Amino acid sequence: MHWKYSLLGLAQAAAVVLAVDSAVVDLSLSKGSPQHLASGFIYGIPDTYNQVQSHWYTDMGFRYNRAGGAQLEAPCRGWIWGYDEYLCRLHSTLSNYRTTREYGGSFIILPHDVWGTDHANDSTVWPGDDGDWTNYDLFVTTLLADMAEYDALDALVWDTWNEPDETVFWARSAQQWVDLFVRTSKIIRDNSKYDGVQITGPSLATAPSGTDDFWTLWLSQVEGNDTVPDQYSYHLEADVDSPDDDLQITNATLTALLAEYGLPARQVNINEYATFPEQFPAPAAWWISRLERYETLGLRGNWMDGLTLHDLFANLLTKIDDPYNYTATDYAAAPEWQVYRYYNTNMTGHRVNTTGTADRLFDVYATVDSDKVRILSGTRITEGTWAITVNGMTAVGLPAEGTVDIQTWGFAGTDHFAVTGAPSNRGIVAHTYANDTLVFPIYQTDTTTAWAFEFSRG
Repeated sequence: MHWKYSLLGLAQAAAVVLAVDSAVVDLSLSKGSPQHLASGFIYGIPDTYNQVQSHWYTDMGFRYNRAGGAQLEAPCRGWIWGYDEYLCRLHSTLSNYRTTREYGGSFIILPHDVWGTDHANDSTVWPGDDGDWTNYDLFVTTLLADMAEYDALDALVWDTWNEPDETVFWARSAQQWVDLFVRTSKIIRDNSKYDGVQITGPSLATAPSGTDDFWTLWLSQVEGNDTVPDQYSYHLEADVDSPDDDLQITNATLTALLAEYGLPARQVNINEYATFPEQFPAPAAWWISRLERYETLGLRGNWMDGLTLHDLFANLLTKIDDPYNYTATDYAAAPEWQVYRYYNTNMTGHRVNTTGTADRLFDVYATVDSDKVRILSGTRITEGTWAITVNGMTAVGLPAEGTVDIQTWGFAGTDHFAVTGAPSNRGIVAHTYANDTLVFPIYQTDTTTAWAFEFSRG
């Protein structure tokens, strides 16, 4: 929580902010209107139409979904188990697509799930085995034709194969997967009927790396085959202590690799982000801040299985009675939900430039509208002391020195499935500032609580 009152407290706070790492908000640098870049998730939507009430989508600024019928059982195991089992997964996919489009979102189709990767076994023939692509080509052309037949091409993104660097999803070589990616891209792009379909890739579980075979083989071949995707995608779901699990690091690495291999810049989509232990308010705010800073789309990771995978918005929601009761409709907000709702409904106007702390553990996202400055902050599952520095107070009509009253809201939660109410009012503190810069300390005394700070502009 941020500093409480009293003259002694203010003196101590002033000493603290001079000594600690600070996240920075620059009110003078606009980044345009809010895009809700982080408001997507993989799976999380029931196949039953309208099972989740509409306000849950609209309140969070829902933007992206990614699905393909995974973990459904017989008679719904996918293409490799026969046409009827393919149709079942197709209809699950179409259901999620229609819901996504109803609320203005884009939809990433997961063909590997429609194909049936989760039900592959030792006798499964994989695409391209022994140089034979006949069955795979039929699968791709059938799936594309069916999506077209059901009027499901608008805002469709084709994610050729998910996490091929994980043997559970791809049991063949890196080169055979690259061949699959190139082949699939050409099937789509050689048919003008699918001109509006975007292609994303490589969707690797491993962050961008110049020493990883899957990355280097893919980077070295897509340009020469004229199959550079419309979006670059990968996942950030490693251990939080890993330097490769931070967009600040991986964004720079990807930029360098694209330059090295002569590839053009594209929209980046982290189409799975955050581990299950990170799905609490403070890490949610940290991830939102990162994705917004680097203009990167993001879809929350989903760590459920079975039918629960197809529910609960990747744990943004819970249920009052039993969150694992798939058909129940008594939806309620889980702890992170309140962060995403505030991110969408309160943080309006325009975004401003921010910088996270040097230790990469505390971060902020900030907006300015017609009457207020709002700052959302969070940590990466850790406690500690930081500060927030706000530069450019005059850019929002305030004097270069003076006092502002800052309203604080707390987003608490320590149980993924706990029904959680609105953020709590933590009071108003008067902060004195000078030289066009406001600085105030943050005392994070737990690992899960996120904070929002608001003050009036001039």
